[in-house]
Amino acid sequence: MPHLTKSEWRVLSGLLFLSLVPCLGGLLRLIDLGAGTSLMPENPRIGAVPLPVVIHLIGSIPFCVLGILQFLPGVRRTYPYWHRKSGRLLVITGLLAAISGLWMTHFYHFPAELQGPLLYWVRIIVGFGMIASLAMGLTSILLAQISAHKAWMLRAYALGQGAGTQALIGIPWALLYGESTGLTRDTLMTLAWIINLVIAETVIRKPGSHSSRTRRSPEITIS
Repeated sequence: MPHLTKSEWRVLSGLLFLSLVPCLGGLLRLIDLGAGTSLMPENPRIGAVPLPVVIHLIGSIPFCVLGILQFLPGVRRTYPYWHRKSGRLLVITGLLAAISGLWMTHFYHFPAELQGPLLYWVRIIVGFGMIASLAMGLTSILLAQISAHKAWMLRAYALGQGAGTQALIGIPWALLYGESTGLTRDTLMTLAWIINLVIAETVIRKPGSHSSRTRRSPEITIS
């Protein structure tokens, strides 16, 4: 078993909590689509064209959950081989999540109360931003640029975890003010990605952090 510091346990528990709602919802949706049950509310877009959602969930769930372990130094030190192998898998799952998310954003017909112009363009930017971050992260590790690799993968993870932060914002909002729609919904969804990116950039630039200085280490390569 890897030895984790208190801060690593906080990261692990916090990100698992962040992933709980979207991953649980995604698993229930996969069960519905596979077994024909009705565990989740009916969605006409998914019912008509389910494959993009299946691809998105197959990509996003492992990306969000397994991706947590990539950021724990104790795990990387104890299981460097696993870190490399899982890193390759996470690049693939992240790309699946981003590409399928772009497809759904553009081709699914969303009513205006669920996706206005703001949310549409933010989702497009986030999707391409996640693809670019994964590509830069992969390129960086192949060039043994460890600090750049960590920074780009953290950005990709922050973008991929948008649904978790959206749930943290959206659920309290719905309890206090009712379900958000229209521009309010677009703004709250956008705010979640902004929060994630601000946190990611703060961690990257934190004095003394691995991502804020240049360092080479073979133990975290994914190649």
